[in-house]
Amino acid sequence: MSLALALAALPAAAEVRLPRIFTDGAVLQRDRAVPVWGRAEPGKKVIVKFAGQEKSVQAAGDGKWRVDLDAMPASAEGRVLEAAEEGGHKVELKDVLVGEVWLASGQSNMEWSIGASRQEDQDAAKTGPVPLLRLITVPKKLSPYRLDDFEGSWKPATPETAMPFSAVAYFFGRKLTEELGIPVGMIHSSWGGSRIEPWLADEGFEGIEDLREMREFRDARTPGSPKYDELMRRHLASTRGWVDAAERALQAHQPLPGQPSAPPVLPVGHGQAIGTYQAMIHPLVPYGLRGFLWYQGESNVGEGMLYTLKMQALIQGWRKQFAAPEAPFLYVQLAPNNYGDQREGALQAIWAAQRDALKIPRTGMAVIMDIGNPADIHPRNKSEVGRRLALWAMADTYGKAGVVKSGPLYEGFKAEGDAVRIRFQHTGGGLATRDGKPPSHFEVAGPDWNFQPATAEIAGNEIVLKSDKIAQPVMARYGWYQKAEPNLMNKEGLPAASFHTHWPDDPVLGRNVAFQKSFTSSDPNKNGWNAGLTDGNWQGAAGSCFATGDAPAFPKHVTLDLGRSRDIQAVRFGVPDYGATKTVVISVSPDGKEFQEVGKHEFAGKTRSGTELRFDKRPVRFVRATFPDHHEKQDQFSENHGFLTELEAYGSAQ
Repeated sequence: MSLALALAALPAAAEVRLPRIFTDGAVLQRDRAVPVWGRAEPGKKVIVKFAGQEKSVQAAGDGKWRVDLDAMPASAEGRVLEAAEEGGHKVELKDVLVGEVWLASGQSNMEWSIGASRQEDQDAAKTGPVPLLRLITVPKKLSPYRLDDFEGSWKPATPETAMPFSAVAYFFGRKLTEELGIPVGMIHSSWGGSRIEPWLADEGFEGIEDLREMREFRDARTPGSPKYDELMRRHLASTRGWVDAAERALQAHQPLPGQPSAPPVLPVGHGQAIGTYQAMIHPLVPYGLRGFLWYQGESNVGEGMLYTLKMQALIQGWRKQFAAPEAPFLYVQLAPNNYGDQREGALQAIWAAQRDALKIPRTGMAVIMDIGNPADIHPRNKSEVGRRLALWAMADTYGKAGVVKSGPLYEGFKAEGDAVRIRFQHTGGGLATRDGKPPSHFEVAGPDWNFQPATAEIAGNEIVLKSDKIAQPVMARYGWYQKAEPNLMNKEGLPAASFHTHWPDDPVLGRNVAFQKSFTSSDPNKNGWNAGLTDGNWQGAAGSCFATGDAPAFPKHVTLDLGRSRDIQAVRFGVPDYGATKTVVISVSPDGKEFQEVGKHEFAGKTRSGTELRFDKRPVRFVRATFPDHHEKQDQFSENHGFLTELEAYGSAQ
């Protein structure tokens, strides 16, 4: 039974009720229609009064009702919001303000309280109340169904109420009150360790072709969805038929037939597929708000550019649910952190994915590479995180002139003989370093992708890179190390974000659309090497380097599935400095049936190497690497293994 049906089956409430997002001390969103909703006796007329307005509506058959108050200007005057049944029960909320409302969500770094932050942040919150700031927290709860309410209440921002509240959300809201001089309401709803998936509203998947299979999978397994309800109705019909058949078999003293299995359900949990949106975001819908804050991604490290697509689904879904298509979505790029040597490259890929999400309209990204701690996944300087998010809001949402909202973001490059010149957006008053030393953590490489440290010189609003070890560099990267704490910033003190000139997008070939895609081996390795082929990591360790099994028969192959047909024009692949891998043949197919060879390469034994095959652009879904033969035994590894450090396919990201 869906939640709506379950609620309809309950006795109707005899008194008018408001959800708990409406309590004393609430903040209503200014300058736009304000939804007010609740429950009452079915058929009863409900009257809502606030700030000289009076709106009425008849409660529906299930007792639900909603009115929309006309848009109002900001007001710090505490007024009464009244909802009453005609001639009956009345609810009065006191000290209700009108201003700006923001919803802050994510995992532990958003949940992180002021009380657990650095002493400077605690001291700042203890200086006294912030009269224009109001706070409300949605408690942790899980549900497979979309809930209508939660336990919580609005509180004024005092030293006592601030200590357990989200530090990032508090300091963001406090900064807005200082800059705007109007009331601000911060709604906090987050869960430490949560993945992005359980926060998704499935309406957000629309139009994202690369998540179509994920959406269809979820639709069939989410209680309350049309597809799941259809499958459940079929199951109930089958079960009724089974009951009849079972009774007949029992009467005839015959074996009972097998009972039909119920449709599978998505796992519920903060680290699972569903649960937090349903219980911690949906109860707020359709409360009027200005925008969203998001600090999450640590639990999704390793997904690379797939995370951008999930962010797109998250943003689209929340904007649809709150009927706020223009709502800004401001998020925090993860800080440097040691995720382990075997995961080197995973954080960099999330950085790139978060940077790529800036292409989604009305988004903003706070970079915090300079205030993290590689030994601690929870940076303690939360006030600065909140301030940097507020800079994006002040510049883009509120149109304050002269605000530098971001540190330098990579814009483009040019190879010039023995140097590479890098240009940036958001240079503000000019490029600088926070320690007064030359810019650090820059590297350059030639066509072989063998990166070497580079000297960096600030030239106006550009950086010029050179290396004694690379005579003619053609690419560059910055801070491309999970524990990196580089020093480049603009003169406003905002740090530059990590970047790679050739990842995820090659300037000529397009995007590596094979990243994190699935593959199958004709001779699976049984010793932990049947992975790493598409992880973006060109290192030669188990788990990051792929190997076949050691069956003696050749040829053997591994086949990569891109998920759908894409226009592909190049393939890159390489081998480690061990093993007996010799010839590798690359072939492609649009359907997995007929493969066409596009090239091959012969590698030297025990020599780390990579190569690239370019060909005319064509529709491809499957890429196959075949090992037709091998060198004689080179080292401790059997000559019957085929090794590949990486297999990448380049083409259109769309």
